[in-house]
Amino acid sequence: MRPQVVRATRLVGRRFNSSSSSSTSSPLNNPNVQKAVEGAQKAYTQTAATVKKVAGPLGDRVGSALGGYREPLVYNSKVVASVAKQVWQAEKLAPPLDAATWARAYSQIWSRATNGGYWRNLLKTGGWASLGVAAVEAYGIFSIGEIIGRRNLVGYNLKA
Repeated sequence: MRPQVVRATRLVGRRFNSSSSSSTSSPLNNPNVQKAVEGAQKAYTQTAATVKKVAGPLGDRVGSALGGYREPLVYNSKVVASVAKQVWQAEKLAPPLDAATWARAYSQIWSRATNGGYWRNLLKTGGWASLGVAAVEAYGIFSIGEIIGRRNLVGYNLKA
């Protein structure tokens, strides 16, 4: 795990597992916490009702087809989503929002692509292999997008 996540987890554990026996120090006795929990429960029930309405009978059929695996799958997906959210927040991940960052990145790519010295250095150091792998990955992602877009593995469905 990342050090930031470990530190945050330890801090939260210390905060909620204190040795004081006083019931007033419990965060669950705080009215703001109780209001937040009630609000979260209301939001959960509303979201669950909306999802059930949208999914309809198809969702029920899929859920019943999963049988005993349904509960562990739902639980594990929630765990994965929670961990991903914690890592996202701990690492302060976010796409660049300002245009200057995007412009700088693309100008650097363009300057390297038009510079012959960069390509010579790439051939000398063996960096061409990683560049080739990246190009194959990009082509593969593009091809998968094309397949999904046309909803067919080969060619388009033409109706003549």
